[in-house]
Amino acid sequence: MDFTRFKTAKTQRGFTYAYYFTAASAGKPTLFFAHGFPTPAYLWRRQIAFLEPLGFGIVAPDLLGYGGTDKPTDSKAYVGSGMAQDVVDILDAEGIEKFIAIGHDWGVQVVSRLITYHSDRLLGIALLAVGYLPPMPVGVDFTAAVKDKLGYDAYAYQRFFAEPGAHLTIEKNFDSFFSLVFPLPKSATQPENIWREHMCVDGKTKAWIEGNRTTELVPYLSPEDKDYVKKTLLAGGMEGPLCWYKVFLSGEASADDTKISKEAAIISKPLLFIAFNDDPICLPEIGYEAHAAYVRPKSNLTTKAVAGDHWALLSNADEVNKELLEWIERLSV
Repeated sequence: MDFTRFKTAKTQRGFTYAYYFTAASAGKPTLFFAHGFPTPAYLWRRQIAFLEPLGFGIVAPDLLGYGGTDKPTDSKAYVGSGMAQDVVDILDAEGIEKFIAIGHDWGVQVVSRLITYHSDRLLGIALLAVGYLPPMPVGVDFTAAVKDKLGYDAYAYQRFFAEPGAHLTIEKNFDSFFSLVFPLPKSATQPENIWREHMCVDGKTKAWIEGNRTTELVPYLSPEDKDYVKKTLLAGGMEGPLCWYKVFLSGEASADDTKISKEAAIISKPLLFIAFNDDPICLPEIGYEAHAAYVRPKSNLTTKAVAGDHWALLSNADEVNKELLEWIERLSV
């Protein structure tokens, strides 16, 4: 990733964002990339390396709490309406009116609020691993609903991430945290399904990190990749990134969503969903259900699936890139 391509812009809310930028070639659309937890825009390096030489414009910010962007510790700063406006402010600074939005993990929350607040700016939407996140009704415990549906507590880890002081525990035992978030797959030498057994059981995420348990590095990350992510996260601290969970579990995100009308929640632009079949937390069927309920007309929806866990955009980058490119090229933009 060419770090000399990063620029900064100040948004209407007063936050300074750092973002990777390449102008589009004539006739090519701009692609906006929204990363999730716990990586900055660096997450998208394999997609950018593939798509940028083809002439596509690239806007890939370090989202709020990450990298070179501001890191407020008040969770209210992370509500969807505010972050969607921040994105539009960045694109306005570059004179980009229309764009294709691509999200992964919590980046899908940002893209989902671009849909509900700024649909007129979108040429298309691509969601990886996580499906569309419609407005969350006030008082609904989404984590409990998912537990009832799946039969296990898929979002148990989020309760630890939202605890006071969780950022200090993670910072102290960062290598343990990294081993858990980027898990080695189950194998003859590693018999556990790490996410299923330690992210999806109440108390186990905290126990793993407090116990400072570590594993070997996954094959799709180099030591240099890990060093970069570790350096940027520890430099800014983990309190900001964990606010993405706090705003969700506190009900502040739901309160913010009350501003969204039923009509605005409908997806009227072409949408690509790339499911990652081996992800035990962001299961494909949850995305399938959301898209069946909200995409209109149904012909706007394209669904693909690839092997790999939550990080298939890194481990199976060639396949993910192929699906993205084929879909983008079919769009009438």
